[in-house]
Amino acid sequence: MPIRDAEDPEIRSMKGIHLYHFFLSNCAQRVALALGEKDLDFVAHSINLLARANTRDAYFRTNPAGLVPALVHDGVVITESIDILRYLEEQFPDSPLYPTDPTERRRVDGSMDEATENHNGVIKTYMYAVALGGKKSSEEMQNYLEKQTADTGAAEFHQRATAGFSEEEVLEAETSLFAFLDRIESELSEHRWLVGDDYSFADIAWFVQYFLMSRTGVIDFRNYPKIRNWASEVMKRPAFERGVGRLQPWYAPITCTVLKLKSRGQRGGPPPYAARVALASS
Repeated sequence: MPIRDAEDPEIRSMKGIHLYHFFLSNCAQRVALALGEKDLDFVAHSINLLARANTRDAYFRTNPAGLVPALVHDGVVITESIDILRYLEEQFPDSPLYPTDPTERRRVDGSMDEATENHNGVIKTYMYAVALGGKKSSEEMQNYLEKQTADTGAAEFHQRATAGFSEEEVLEAETSLFAFLDRIESELSEHRWLVGDDYSFADIAWFVQYFLMSRTGVIDFRNYPKIRNWASEVMKRPAFERGVGRLQPWYAPITCTVLKLKSRGQRGGPPPYAARVALASS
């Protein structure tokens, strides 16, 4: 688990819970949702990824990987969203987000691990390719690579994103994405939440993917009524407003509309409601 004592004395002196986030970051929203569920007070620090604020020296002192989220708890820094969720459960066990049944707990852990494993290759690849962009200039990339030595996977991803993803990579990510949506649509026909009948970290880990993709218009969820209903139930929970809702700036709808238009332009049409690789081969 990436937990460390901060080297910067200013960060070491921070008391309470501080969340470094960006309003479009699905990973940061996982942490915000968990904080909301546990009804924990926290100080929010916005790191504007679109303005490359995560590559500035000040933020690298907080997170040497230059990624959001980062959580500072009484001077201790925790990075990586899934690891932060597990840390919060250890430190604040009230309002538990793990099932008590050992088998279901293993399923929740597996779902959380799957979210991590699919982050760069599927979700992030697809989002950057069809909506977010993310190309860096040669100077920006050189600066980033010189500073970012803590996460080789992130460095490799941004090199690929700057070079431009191939159509094959995008379609592969899209196929994997729809295969997952098909699976959870089926699972939600059997129970209320992703793992059994209790809301858990599994729901938190994957709801944020739906929230990002739906609000930026990269996927048409018409074929997934159970996913839409499940997501609606998550958004009705008080924790959503306590966590994610409070982090949304006034211009969030405008930014999402711009990204929707950008996605349509880059993909040459409306968002898909089935994997286009399958459509192309049929």
